[in-house]
Amino acid sequence: MTPRENFIHFLKKEPYEWTPTSMDYKLFRPTLIPDHVARGMVCQQEPYTGEYGGKDMFGINWVYVPTVGGSMEDPDEPHTFEDIEDWEATVKFPDIDAWDWEGCAKANAEYLKTDKILHSTIYTGFFERLIGFTGFENAAMDLIDEDSQEYVHKLFSKLADLYIEIIHRLHKYFNVEIVELHDDWGNQRSLMFSVDTHEEMLVPYVKRVVDAAHAEGVFIEMHSCGKIEALMPNLISTGVDTWRGQSSVIDKKFCVDNYGDQFRFGVEIRPSEDIKPEEVMPYAKAILDDYHGKDVWIVLGRSMPAGTDKAVYDYIRSLGHI
Repeated sequence: MTPRENFIHFLKKEPYEWTPTSMDYKLFRPTLIPDHVARGMVCQQEPYTGEYGGKDMFGINWVYVPTVGGSMEDPDEPHTFEDIEDWEATVKFPDIDAWDWEGCAKANAEYLKTDKILHSTIYTGFFERLIGFTGFENAAMDLIDEDSQEYVHKLFSKLADLYIEIIHRLHKYFNVEIVELHDDWGNQRSLMFSVDTHEEMLVPYVKRVVDAAHAEGVFIEMHSCGKIEALMPNLISTGVDTWRGQSSVIDKKFCVDNYGDQFRFGVEIRPSEDIKPEEVMPYAKAILDDYHGKDVWIVLGRSMPAGTDKAVYDYIRSLGHI
């Protein structure tokens, strides 16, 4: 069984040979999609040597921050709109048919030859995209203001259509089989909105994207930072296939113990950057022991000293199921 096949069996809740890890997928984030450059995360055959940041697919300007390895929206840029009622007149959706999908496939032909499952990303989802257009305060109010909700629904519906079309092309041209959908719904202490608001305003559109992706043979990994344990029933109801979350703010053990029979969680092995190489394996084994007998997959953090990620991976492979 190849790493790709093993990961697919795991996500489909079918028998699998070993606990999958992030080393069993291959990231594909080509410059074809402007958001990958804007957000500072390009993975493709030809190494990217340009500057990160700049305009995303909607023309929102991002500023890359090297110390955090990611981008933030340019605080000096005016909002696309202040009033949600104006979104149809002010938001220009990208013409993705004009993107050179076939040319990108040819340019990455060797990179895409892999026995791992191909993993790509959509930056960003629904609430974060609304924040990008109108700012956090306006976006938060638009979700709960009865006079604004009608317009938010229309915007989110059109965004769902766009993401579905992008996923279709990622699968058609590159055989991407996992797409990560970014949308932060929490902060370090709590949710950004109520569970009921999430269910009404966001769940229907995430579910539409998930259903369409599944019809293509594509899995959806939801990305949402923050303390969002309370949203687990909603998240599961969308049909999304997996979510990893932030181990620093989430009680992941609680999530796995309470929902692991319904859902596939990603569990992080992400030590501090000052960890010594000889300390990595005991650290990893302690985490693996916490999830012994559970159907989870393992995210190996970029902070691990050189070579130790491979050693941990080999150890996980030797265990079969943790």
